[in-house]
Order: sequence, then C-alpha cells, then structure tokens
Amino acid sequence: MRTVHVIEAPPAPVKVVGEAITVLAGGDMSKPFEMHIQEGVQGGGPPPHFHPWDEAFYVVDGEVEVTVEGKATTVSAGGYVHIPGGTIHAYRNVSATAKMIGVVSDPRGGQFFTAMDQFKVPEDLPRIFEVAERYGVTFLVPKPGSSTD
Repeated sequence: MRTVHVIEAPPAPVKVVGEAITVLAGGDMSKPFEMHIQEGVQGGGPPPHFHPWDEAFYVVDGEVEVTVEGKATTVSAGGYVHIPGGTIHAYRNVSATAKMIGVVSDPRGGQFFTAMDQFKVPEDLPRIFEVAERYGVTFLVPKPGSSTD
C-alpha cells in the first residue's frame, strides 16, 4: 500500500564528485519514484553510464549537455529529458553553474548518491566502482588497475 509523504524541509545535500545532490524523496519502495535536486559547476557531471531504472531531468537553472546513446543535446532552464532504464547516458554542466531536478524510478538512485558522499576523483575511484556495482550502476570508463589504465 502506498503512503503519503510530506517533506517540510529538505535534508542536507550530499557531495557526489563535485556535485551537491539533495535527495528530497527516496528510499521507500512504496513510491513509484524519487526526487533529487542536483547542483554542479561548469564541466561537472558523470561519465557515460547506465542503470536499470528510468531517470528524468528538469533543468531549473543554467545549461546542461545531456548525451543519450551518443547523441548530445544542450538543455537550458525549463528543458526536460527522460532516459529509459538501461540506456547509456551522461551529462555535463555547460554553464558556470547548473541546477536540475532529477526523478528516478527506483530508490537505488538516492541510495547510490548517499553512499557516494564525499568521494573524490581520482583517489576514490576504486571505492566509486564498488559502490556503483552494489547499486546497479555501470560506468563505461576503465576501472582502476585495468590493462587500459
């Protein structure tokens, strides 16, 4: 049975490799989605990756280049992107700062962000890959220690 959820004050953001992400609503399997506020600086954003859940972004401020299955599109404030689960995607903040509302269809999204709090690149790369695997996220970059390093 689904329940009513009211959040009167957002929790503190977590710091995920240069981005501040506030998990507004998440971690409850009774909801069909969860919501995040994602804020970052120019050049920030994850490398190409995929995960089993759907994800959508509504750009609140700035410009974000979203790449889905190799096709890049610059999305400005007021723009929206929906990415089906299993689709390879990435984004990069184009403007000096960018702010998006992210919605995902699985509580593992917020759990993943929370588990990534305070990790830094490159020193925490092995831990980042471990956490990603635990939550079903696959990054399409060489893992530390692989023969392509």
